[in-house]
Amino acid sequence: MMNKKNKNFIEEIRKDLVSREWILVSSIRGRGKKPNFLSKKKKVPKKDTKKNCPFEDPQKSGNPKPIIWFAKKEAKSFNDWFIQVIPNKYPMLLKSDICPTISHYGPYEKIEAVGFHEVIIMRDHNKPIERMSLEEIILILKAYRQRYKMLEKNKCVEYVLIFHNQGESAGATIEHPHSQLVAMPIIPPDVSRSINGGINFYKKNKKCVHCTMIDYERKEGKRIVAKNPYFITICPYTSRVSYETRIFPIEHSSDFEEISDKELVYLAHSLKDALHRISKALKNPDYNFFIHTASAKVKDIPYYHWHIEILPRTYKWAGVELGTGVEVVVVPPEEAAGHLRSVF
Repeated sequence: MMNKKNKNFIEEIRKDLVSREWILVSSIRGRGKKPNFLSKKKKVPKKDTKKNCPFEDPQKSGNPKPIIWFAKKEAKSFNDWFIQVIPNKYPMLLKSDICPTISHYGPYEKIEAVGFHEVIIMRDHNKPIERMSLEEIILILKAYRQRYKMLEKNKCVEYVLIFHNQGESAGATIEHPHSQLVAMPIIPPDVSRSINGGINFYKKNKKCVHCTMIDYERKEGKRIVAKNPYFITICPYTSRVSYETRIFPIEHSSDFEEISDKELVYLAHSLKDALHRISKALKNPDYNFFIHTASAKVKDIPYYHWHIEILPRTYKWAGVELGTGVEVVVVPPEEAAGHLRSVF
């Protein structure tokens, strides 16, 4: 409902159409200011970390040889690389030819942490993705797609997650721009909840839940940030953080790795546009983004819609979030979308 004293404030508890979980929109906490609530202390300029960066010359720093690499133009040698994908030197998951099985420890169950953990390294130490050219972002997405298509063939892999941490508060321990990929023997809980929510919605309505959301957002328009012939960028009705932004293919598709070369160009444009708007609107915040797609072992399902989620690091969890699990959003998504639309 609207705050009776001031219609510019929103106080609502909203239910997510997919997960059926609740989030709290309370713009009173943000005092309607944007983006002052984001940073109460000035960022101290960092010392130049390029000299000792392990990704500036990955192999010279003791990292493994690349699995694949890409150059921006016809390469004369490996020295012309723009992107290289390497096994993570300190992997979360360990490669194995034997798929894990459930074992028991007292009343508990466990499996071995088997899988793949890779790093997608970009060449320029000082250029985050939002400042890269369209051609450079296309190469990044091609690297994502190629590694996904290879790893999904592994008999032990159930899910492939591609993610990007930008900035210290987003979990990036190395400043040099890089994405990561983990191929797991399980479907992670957040994805599982989303898939199960999609199944339940499809059983009741015979429609994809994400397609239903996209159709409504296109009609209403309030939470749309941008769109092109193949992709739409929105601030979700049930955003989990202020200025959360998602990029969806307009036409139904459950599998990111099946994206065509033509669609990939438009996706690169949408990703660059969204990150640029967030950077300008929020004064270069740290952020995470990741690709949520269907299980590696199931193709072309009617009840799930792949997408990219971008989460700016604008707010830290406190007592309400930790004590209840209800996420508090201080800038309503309608306001965030309007702010991002105004950024060119």
